[in-house]
This record gives sequence, structure tokens and C-alpha cells, in this order.
Amino acid sequence: MKIKLIAPHEPGEDGISSAETFKIQRLSLPLLAAMTPAEHEIRIIDEAFVPDDPKEDVDLVGITVLTDTVRRAYHLADLYRQRGAKVILGGIHATVLPMEALNHADAVVVGEGELVWPGLLRDVAAGKLSKIYKADRPVALDNLPRPRRDLYRLPLNKGYTPLAYAMETSRGCPYDCEFCSIHKITGRGYRMRPVREVIAEMESVDFSSFFFVDDSFGLIRNATKTLLREMIPLKCLWVGQGTISLAADPELVKLMRLSGCRALLIGFESVQKQIQAGMKKISGVKIDFSEAVRRFHGEGIAILGAFVFGSDNENKDIFDQTLEFSLKNRLDGLQLRILTPFPGTGLYDRLLKEGRLLEPQWWARGYSSAEILYRPKGMTAEELRRGFDRLVQQTYSGASIIRRFFGMGLRKRTSIGMKLYFGFNLGTRNRYLKNMRLIKSSASGREQNTDKTADTC
Repeated sequence: MKIKLIAPHEPGEDGISSAETFKIQRLSLPLLAAMTPAEHEIRIIDEAFVPDDPKEDVDLVGITVLTDTVRRAYHLADLYRQRGAKVILGGIHATVLPMEALNHADAVVVGEGELVWPGLLRDVAAGKLSKIYKADRPVALDNLPRPRRDLYRLPLNKGYTPLAYAMETSRGCPYDCEFCSIHKITGRGYRMRPVREVIAEMESVDFSSFFFVDDSFGLIRNATKTLLREMIPLKCLWVGQGTISLAADPELVKLMRLSGCRALLIGFESVQKQIQAGMKKISGVKIDFSEAVRRFHGEGIAILGAFVFGSDNENKDIFDQTLEFSLKNRLDGLQLRILTPFPGTGLYDRLLKEGRLLEPQWWARGYSSAEILYRPKGMTAEELRRGFDRLVQQTYSGASIIRRFFGMGLRKRTSIGMKLYFGFNLGTRNRYLKNMRLIKSSASGREQNTDKTADTC
């Protein structure tokens, strides 16, 4: 069979891992490709880098679906099915809404795809494809095949930062954040790959820059320290994402630096104490946010702080407080988001029950996850929108970027450090400003459509 695996990208919209910022090669599709028997011809298309051509002749198409890209995913799925190809949908959105996804697919994969992919391919060949393929247990992370990275096409544009190979050391997240649905795929348990297998995979690729895709890097401390020690001779550079609790272990932070860590995405979520108290991954942390940043910076590790706005107990001071925190602590970059009620999350279920969702199926109605999709409590929707937009503009102004640059002293002032810092900040500024224009344009278009409808009534 001719098989194509696709990661869709909505034209005109850019996420935090867009080609303009991190340029990360995904792992899920290369892993499925590695589990595909050699008699099949297989290709991978990641539209964040290279657009797909639905006119190509294929027998089977697998599409990974995120809520942010669902309209594009369903559009591609419909086009391929019209041309006679079998279409399989998987990923987080298809996992939490399999019956919706089945309207656009011949079969849906629920959960981690590695467990069901080989059997699914046999069923396709035998002409007895089932509607739902559900993983009945978490994937064992030992003896995973080497991902088919060779199938990944290079980006059409260079972007602002170097290309990073995706690497996985663990799966799962034990925290229960109301706004997150990742546990629907990976479960609440935390699993680490054998250290030796991770090192062997890193040694097998002709590349020295990695992004650890783990949702929560380093939660099993002793095993993580062993991994970091064995990474030191590789002389690689890497970026990852983890919790603020990593900073509570000075030995771990030092080993991160020695093993090549240059940046870390940290979910601070909020600088207001009443919000932190309601988040399990933060409420039990025994280290002050500013002290944590100081420790990371002291080892030359840049910090990208992630913040979410619009929680029920939040007040209007949050925007000025977040800007003050970012400047005081010289955060190297900020990921700013308005709280999004993604399907499959506790947040979505609660807001739906309370009657506060503005459009329950917002992803199917042309709304972006960057829009305000519910009625906030701590402020009005207009105050949330204005405050958020103002914070974005202040955070990524030229003066703010320059001021935050001097957070790590001489260690950041290397050619690589400067390229990463300014590359990320310039790319992120462009992305945010473009998304702000898109949101205003979309809202204006919906208002015009509403006016036209009213005129015809």
C-alpha cells in the first residue's frame, strides 16, 4: 500500500512550535512509520513545514488531529476519501471525540497509536477495517523502534531558530490540571524509557540539537540524573519542558546544564497566589518562582514561562503583575494564552454544565483557541481581551525584549544564545501580532454575517 501520515497545520495560524519559532519534528508519526512493514510505501507530511498535496495517489492516509487543527484535518480527510483513499484519524481530538471524527474517517484510533497500528494495517489489507481501534493499556517504553526521522522533509523556510530533533525520555503526567487533556492519550501514570535506549537513539542520529517532547521532564529524579550524566559526553544541546519543581534540586539543575540544556519551558500558569493554590502541579512546590528562575539562569538555562489568563478567581491586576514578573526575573520568552475550554478537559465539562460556554462546538464553528470562548468570572470578556492584548504588546516590545535579554549575564551572550533568544522572541512577536489581527478579522467577519442574516429576516 501507499501510505501517507499527515500532521495538519491550519493555514495562516501559528502555534508555539510553529516553523517560525521552535521548528520541532514530531515523534508520533515517525514512530508509526517505524512500525510499518517494509512492503508498504510510506511518507510523512508535517504541514507546519511543508504543505500537503491531497491530489497525490495514496491508498491509506493517517492524520493526527489536534483541536487547533481539526478543521484542516477534517478537510483533508474528506478530500482523500473523495479520491478513494482509506482515512484513519487519531490524536487527542479524535481520542476525546471519536464519534465526531468518524464522520470524516473510515476508522478512528483512540489512545496511543503504537498498540493498534500493526493490527490496523493488517485489517486494511484484509478488507475488514473496524470503526474504532482503542489502545487498552499504556505503551511499554522499552524496546521502542527507532523513529523514521529520515521520512521528515526539511522546512521550506529557515525560520528564526535551528531545527531540533524530537526526543522522548518519558510519557504521562501525574498532575490533574483542569485545562489539560493530555492524560486522555498518555494516561496519568508516569513512564520513563530505559536510559541506555535513549542514549543509543541520540548516538544514532547525525544531529546535536534535541527537543525533549516529554510533557513533564525529569519527574523520576534518580533515573533522570543517570540519563543526564550519560548525556554529558555526547556534547549535545537540548531544550525541554518541565515543572518549576525541578529547580528545587540544585544537583539536577547543574546536571541539566552539563548535559547541554540551553532552555526549558516552565508552566508557571499564573503569578497570583489564589490561582496557584488551585493547580496541583504548582500548589505543592516548595520553591519561590523567582528563586527557581535565578537557579536556572545561574546555570545558563534560559526560561520560557507559560502563563494562562482568564481563570475564575483571577482579577484584572494579573496583566501588570505578569509583566512585572517577566521583567524582574528576565524571562527569556513568554508563552501567553487565554484559558481555552478544550474538549475532553475538566474545564470544558464544568463550563458546559454551568452554561458559560459561548459556543459548545467552537472548534467546528471557525473559532480559534486564542479567542475568548466562555464567560469569565473575575473580569468581563472585554477586559480580558484588552488586558491580554496589551500584555502581549508590552511583553514583545523592543524595549522589553532588550531588557529581558540581560537575565543570564555572559552565558547568554554567546552566538548560539543570542540567536536562540532573539530568534525566539522575534518569531513569537510576529506570531502573536499576526494572530491578534486574525482574531479581529474573524470576529469582524462573524459580525458581518450576523448583520446580513438579520437583514434578511
